[in-house]
Amino acid sequence: MASSSSPAALSSRLVRQALNIAAEHGVPVEALCREVGLHPEELDDPELRIPYTVLDTVLERAVEVTGDDNLGLHMAGRSEVDPDDAAGLVILTSATLKDSMVRGCRYQRVWGDGERFKVEDTERGVRMRFTPVGPWRPAHRHMAEVALVQLALGMRAFTGVDVRPLQVRFAHAAPADIREHEALFACPLTFGAPHNDIEFSHADAELPFVHADELLNAMFEKQAQRLISRLPVTASLTERVREQVRRTLSGGDFTFEAVARTLHLPPRTLQRKLAEEGQSYAGILESVRRELSENYLRRRMSIAEVSFLLGYGEPATFHRAFKRWWGMSPEAFRRANSPSPSGRGSG
Repeated sequence: MASSSSPAALSSRLVRQALNIAAEHGVPVEALCREVGLHPEELDDPELRIPYTVLDTVLERAVEVTGDDNLGLHMAGRSEVDPDDAAGLVILTSATLKDSMVRGCRYQRVWGDGERFKVEDTERGVRMRFTPVGPWRPAHRHMAEVALVQLALGMRAFTGVDVRPLQVRFAHAAPADIREHEALFACPLTFGAPHNDIEFSHADAELPFVHADELLNAMFEKQAQRLISRLPVTASLTERVREQVRRTLSGGDFTFEAVARTLHLPPRTLQRKLAEEGQSYAGILESVRRELSENYLRRRMSIAEVSFLLGYGEPATFHRAFKRWWGMSPEAFRRANSPSPSGRGSG
């Protein structure tokens, strides 16, 4: 198993897909791979993880060589569902658009280390935020555009509805020509924003998926969970903090200062390093609590028990937080997610 000092990495399957699409756009992939010490034949190994910095360098060189300033948009437009991608199949068989976003975040480490994707409720609906791994570099513009175009196109394909986002925001500056962006997203665009994100309305968030299947979804989730359990220890500080929060929520000391001591980091250093990964301790704590709350309630635990396991002093505090996360009470969520008699969702 790799040590926690290993660089943050992503699945070789995703790297291979990206390089294949880049090659179709005239990118001299083999030559670029040799420049960064990457051997294309190694990418056939599904267990292999490639450092993000390697793919970043290849993307930057690909843009230089081809002169294609919108390479990320073009790569995203050619993406397809991989039948060997368990996490992707979890998304495909989810019940609704929002459900797919939540589950995609839950299993994102199958594709790559770090919490790159995060679902957030908004007054108008729900949004998915994307944060590239590591300090900013030019490749992150293309990574963000790939991610958000895939979300926009995927939601249309998976719902069978011409879903138009309410808003798309990019952290990078606007390119000289944004006509392709406008055509792909068909919604208001903002560049130079604090974050990369795509927002959907409440109504669109509840759109059913064409291939929704509760039984298949549960099977693919188990596969994704097994894949994550076999992954090496990640270098992501975010993941290490998440793990420590998980271990100490129910009865331990999960304060920021205690976590910093456990990780042998001064609190200010931990805060700064998390910020470099686009994260905060408060955000990680809330994310872990939200994820675990769903798992516990699906297991039919009592509200008081779930509140204790999540580290809340009073069930009423958990109740308010849960309603903020899910737009309903814990009791209503449990009723809505009770197993149907047939063991399958209504689709």
